[in-house]
Amino acid sequence: MCPHIYEVCCVQRNCPFQVHTFKGKWKDYWEVSRLVEHTCLLQQLDPHHRNLTAAFVANYMYPQIIDNPSFEPKSIICAVEEKFNYKISYNKAYRAKQKALEMRWGTYEASYHNLPSLLHTICHRNLGSFYDLKTYPCVQGPGKQVLQRSFLALGACIEAFRHCRPVICIDGTFLTGKYKGTILTTIAADGNNQLMPLAIAFIEKESGDSWY
Repeated sequence: MCPHIYEVCCVQRNCPFQVHTFKGKWKDYWEVSRLVEHTCLLQQLDPHHRNLTAAFVANYMYPQIIDNPSFEPKSIICAVEEKFNYKISYNKAYRAKQKALEMRWGTYEASYHNLPSLLHTICHRNLGSFYDLKTYPCVQGPGKQVLQRSFLALGACIEAFRHCRPVICIDGTFLTGKYKGTILTTIAADGNNQLMPLAIAFIEKESGDSWY
């Protein structure tokens, strides 16, 4: 074969797979002129296929996962097996789903890291709003702070509370993500029996101190 032509074929004799490329005389790149897809399957598939990584599966399944965040790893396994005739492990399917969600929404660490600037921007653009943060020093990283609690009350809600009934309702629910915690909410009701959020807080757990 000359140095300007490159061909690749399948090791299976009955498979028509072929890639033919050439490099023009005055060009510094290769062009594919012929491509025939595989029709064969390996008799024994390596359970640790180096090309079918969690990142690859995340890119392939990205639309389905983003449209339906409750898409289960078992469904990802079936979809990959149907498309590539290869059954990935449950662990790889789970990691692929997490990678796809991170591609869309970012990581948990980035979300917590951006929370102070986000709250500051919200209060800056909504006059009368108030936020507060409570942190403590990080033992593993000197000079770094660990977010413990955050609080936010929008100025419009603070102003509207003057026209609500003098009763507030409080409740809390736990977080189910990578980092556990609790969301606290305070709501009120106006004269038309419409509910209005007053404040929201993210805390480590419910207690008298955290509610205060």
